[in-house]
Amino acid sequence: MGACLGVCSLLSCVSCLCGSAPCLLCGCCPSAKNSTVSRLLFTFFLFLGTLVSIIMIIPGVEKELHKLPGFCEGSGTVLGVQSHVDCRSFLGHKAVYRMGFAMAAFFCLFALLMVCVRSSKDPRAALQNGFWFFKFLVLVGITVGAFYIPDGVFTSVWFYFGVVGSFLFILIQLILLIDFAHSWSQRWLHNAGESSAKGWYAALCTVTFIFYAASIAAIALLYVYYTKPQGCTEGKALISINLILCLIVSVVSILPKIQEAQPHSGLLQASLITLYTIYVTWSALANVPTQSCNPTLLVRNSTSTGSATATELPTTWWDAPSIVGLVIFILCTLFI
Repeated sequence: MGACLGVCSLLSCVSCLCGSAPCLLCGCCPSAKNSTVSRLLFTFFLFLGTLVSIIMIIPGVEKELHKLPGFCEGSGTVLGVQSHVDCRSFLGHKAVYRMGFAMAAFFCLFALLMVCVRSSKDPRAALQNGFWFFKFLVLVGITVGAFYIPDGVFTSVWFYFGVVGSFLFILIQLILLIDFAHSWSQRWLHNAGESSAKGWYAALCTVTFIFYAASIAAIALLYVYYTKPQGCTEGKALISINLILCLIVSVVSILPKIQEAQPHSGLLQASLITLYTIYVTWSALANVPTQSCNPTLLVRNSTSTGSATATELPTTWWDAPSIVGLVIFILCTLFI
């Protein structure tokens, strides 16, 4: 009897996985909309892929990837750049490339299937809001297949896709941050106008001051740690140009013409964008391949010289800019 009840319960769960999105909540939130829960579940898939990518570059996992065929065959490049570094030192990154390819293929597939779908009444909307068990199987199948793609030109080609995609990703994050700061400023100014309390204005000024203070401190640290009195010209130029652009954005945000067009525009938005720009600058400087200009350079074991006396330096799989970027990515995704 217990076995029969267990089988019935399992079948009900399977049917739920094949049904509409709110059904997955198993009655906990019966009022949830299809579109809302679908967004949450697709976001979960995105976070799941990100988590798997992070796991792939953990040294213990990375060492096991050499058992998969094709990762280091037919390619004289590492991450799209000609190099004499041992390919085995970058297996984790190559695995992340394949995971990113699988995620991109999965979401592009559903983006194409949903072209011109404007409501849940469209027959194709059932593909968007249901069949989650099969969607998960499709994602797993694409991912497994991606790991058997021979290296060849795949890494080089996907490297340039990543360059373009990361550029677009930064632009989208900027737009989301501006939207977030604008909504934040508008809400606090509205509260201040309704209650006639100066506390809201004080809070707005305090947050803006904190953002600018953090930006100034970060710029000073970038000059100290990522530049030298002699040399590191590219780093100095990058920091200085972004600093000038941030000053221009801050001045433009309070011009009368801008205030007429956007009454809620102000220094809060500019301060947040300034802080994000400094983060992007830091991320770029942290990837400069010169040890003298980048004290946080990630070091990986190299067999470029083939010398037996080569120093075995510890392999590092994460850095602070990556962690901060991951947090910003998660917050922006949740904001969407």
